[in-house]
Amino acid sequence: MRTRVYACAVVLLLAGCGGADPAAVAPTVPAVSPPAVAEAGAISTDVAWTQLMIALDQRMLAALELAPQRAADKALTAFAADVARRHEAEVVRLRELLQATGMPETNPHEGHDMPGMITKENLSLLAGKSGAEFDTMLADSLRAHFEQCRMLAGSEQSAGADPAVKALAASVETTRQADLDQLAALTSLR
Repeated sequence: MRTRVYACAVVLLLAGCGGADPAAVAPTVPAVSPPAVAEAGAISTDVAWTQLMIALDQRMLAALELAPQRAADKALTAFAADVARRHEAEVVRLRELLQATGMPETNPHEGHDMPGMITKENLSLLAGKSGAEFDTMLADSLRAHFEQCRMLAGSEQSAGADPAVKALAASVETTRQADLDQLAALTSLR
């Protein structure tokens, strides 16, 4: 069992911490419970997924904050505000789950550019754009973010052990798919 947990954690970490860069209503989940794989410590699948999601969501929140001043498309601006509100609530829940494991709130992914994460360089480029150029870059960044989060949430559900973390992952997977569908509808109108 321990070998499986380690292997799953490594898969999640490799999927999340590669050098590649492609350019939720707050979920209701069961009460926070200690992770079922506490003996695996910081490399358990549940902890790794939680830390990855916090890092991904925080970087996307920085991009979403730019939308009110930079976006031309009002529907995209409203969508960005909704996504930001849900991501903020999700980060709170992720931190609660991480705290329940006894792990510190440090970010082991600081400075890593993971798939689906807008890089600091692209965030700077985004901050320098406005109008249609901004809209296109934000939409592309959101699409990559949603797809990566959905994939990681599926992995957590398959390999994770903590019921509360797996429930949040299921909610994330569903929400990110709905976000992808809504984003596709928004961008097809342009």
